[in-house]
Amino acid sequence: MAVHNAVKSKTCEDTVTNAIKSSISKLDHKISRLEMAVQEAEKRSLAVPKTATASDLFSTTPQNDEDTKALASRLDGAIAKVEALLKEGTPNHG
Repeated sequence: MAVHNAVKSKTCEDTVTNAIKSSISKLDHKISRLEMAVQEAEKRSLAVPKTATASDLFSTTPQNDEDTKALASRLDGAIAKVEALLKEGTPNHG
């Protein structure tokens, strides 16, 4: 019985090991495909004339004014919540 359990345990370990190896292999393949896609995107971006892609970090594409206002409102709300949390956590030294 002990031999049977040891063999069964070894079989389970082999199954798990094979599953892990398979997952790692698939992950490696996906990473390789991602790296190739990044290289292709870089090549395409280099092919575009510089004047067409010149922009700074804070430039945006034209948007609907309502979308911009809604986003600004949500950001203001989030900032207010963070500020309130920070005030609650700050000891009163006054």
